[in-house]
Amino acid sequence: MARSKSKHIRLINRRRKQYKQRMKRRKAEAKAGGSAAQKRRPARKPAAPAAPPPAAAAPPAAAGSETPAAGE
Repeated sequence: MARSKSKHIRLINRRRKQYKQRMKRRKAEAKAGGSAAQKRRPARKPAAPAAPPPAAAAPPAAAGSETPAAGE
């Protein structure tokens, strides 16, 4: 069901208000604390190197287990 125009406008205004408050806080933190506000972001970098080793280790193990099973 479609949202009424008035509800849609209220939603947009609410999001805009939240965004402005968030930017205001972020700006104040950056001014007061320096780089303390930006330390939260780079948390995803350690996850990327962890993914390739299991993927690389899985195919040789699968190939090795097939060969003895076929021989027996």
